[in-house]
Amino acid sequence: MASDTGAESDLTRITQDIQALKADLARLVEHIKTGASETVSGEASRLYETLTSEGQRQAAALAQSVEEKPLASVLIAFAIGFVSGRILLR
Repeated sequence: MASDTGAESDLTRITQDIQALKADLARLVEHIKTGASETVSGEASRLYETLTSEGQRQAAALAQSVEEKPLASVLIAFAIGFVSGRILLR
């Protein structure tokens, strides 16, 4: 009988330990998900800012190029439109 009580006590402790491990694991997974989403959000914001500033810089460079060589810009735009129209008609 005494050994049955000791075994039951050990089984109870093991069961409690397993439940505690499950709870710890659940908290760890939640912590990892939160940290990962914050990291991804930060990287996405940084990438958006980089792309926005690069796009603005490229638009300014294009505008300057058009101002410096307006005839060449119009001819290039016409050629691109003409070729694109021919490709789309096929």
